[in-house]
Amino acid sequence: MSDVLWTLGLMLFAALAFTFILLPLNLNVGFAQGQLNDPSLTIQTMIDGLVSPTSLAFINDNNILFLEKEGNVRLISNSALQSEPVLQIEQVESNNERGLLGIAYDGDRVYLFVTESGAQVEGVSTVGEVRNRVYSYAWDGSSLTDPQLLLDLPATPGTNHQGGKLKVGPDNQLYVVVGEMQREGQLQNFMNGPPPDDTGVILRVNPDDGSASTNNPFVDSGEEAGRYYAYGIRNSYGFDFDPVTGKLWDAENGEDVFDEINIVEPGFNSGWKSVMGPIGTNAGVTESDLVNISGSHYADPVFSWAESRGLTDIEFLNSTAFGSKYENGIFAGDITSGTLYYFQPNADRTGMGLESDPLLIDKVADSDDELSAVTLGTGFTGISEIETGFDGNLYILTYDRENEGQGSLLKIIPSSFSEGGSSSQE
Repeated sequence: MSDVLWTLGLMLFAALAFTFILLPLNLNVGFAQGQLNDPSLTIQTMIDGLVSPTSLAFINDNNILFLEKEGNVRLISNSALQSEPVLQIEQVESNNERGLLGIAYDGDRVYLFVTESGAQVEGVSTVGEVRNRVYSYAWDGSSLTDPQLLLDLPATPGTNHQGGKLKVGPDNQLYVVVGEMQREGQLQNFMNGPPPDDTGVILRVNPDDGSASTNNPFVDSGEEAGRYYAYGIRNSYGFDFDPVTGKLWDAENGEDVFDEINIVEPGFNSGWKSVMGPIGTNAGVTESDLVNISGSHYADPVFSWAESRGLTDIEFLNSTAFGSKYENGIFAGDITSGTLYYFQPNADRTGMGLESDPLLIDKVADSDDELSAVTLGTGFTGISEIETGFDGNLYILTYDRENEGQGSLLKIIPSSFSEGGSSSQE
């Protein structure tokens, strides 16, 4: 018996050694965080060990810029993280949900959203004040220069609910989401509250100078409101434009109940602090209870989570890389459970295609079975950003709140591309 065990042990050792020789010297192979329930897709780890990554922007086929919450802008070039930041912003306030939060790129300029006690340009008063600011920078391929201040926004009293994501829309205007920062004003649907103050809003501005864009819905309601595209938003970490219709959709997270996905038409009032989730689930509240800025309207979410899960980003996959099943479909992620969700829009792209599911016909996930029906992947520790790359694949930034913000850049690709033991860092 001992000879047999010895022989089996040698065979096992040889097999393991042979397998090790065949594998590339890449510790990420086979160990990407997250699991998908669709065998046609697989996850690769591109870069591991990131420090508090919040947002990313694709510059071209080979270059990605991403943000570290504490103030660094980093470059990934040809799948390799460059050793030095391309920009280090000083005096960043990064406690709680503040920090370097949002990035967008439009082929000429890079836009950043940052919470700071200093300023990146001369002539801006910063004494004793923390502000959220949006800057425009020139990108020369290796560094960010020529900062221009576009928006000077509140960052208090709450250190949470800052918002911070931004995008250049199909109309070439800059869209910026700002959280409500625990204020209770007219923009939070308090009838007798303070007047509009740039909190709990989505701004639509000229990317050249931060001025109100032409045809904004509230241009007749004063200079402040003239930049608003939507209001009544508690907090949002992500939004995207439907590549088919051009309409804006956002992800909004609730306090302890009702995360939401909304279609944000011009003049949208999302309802906070009177409403989260479908208005019918908020006892005694009607649309007449909301602050009605001329030109505004309320609409129920197209989907809600009955229990808040810290919904973060939303992304339309404007790509055929995963086949027709996922083309122009909707991916969303959360920071609390690290779950990746997937939705197929309905035929006219005015909501989710859930008509055939009797559990979700009310557009609310309020049980494990209903959550499972819209879950594509789990185990991502926390998701801070989802983007479609130039290669048509889906990229995910993870952020582990339980481990000092440690994160990774992951890529979801068709499983057929990863067969044969290919490396997870190309």
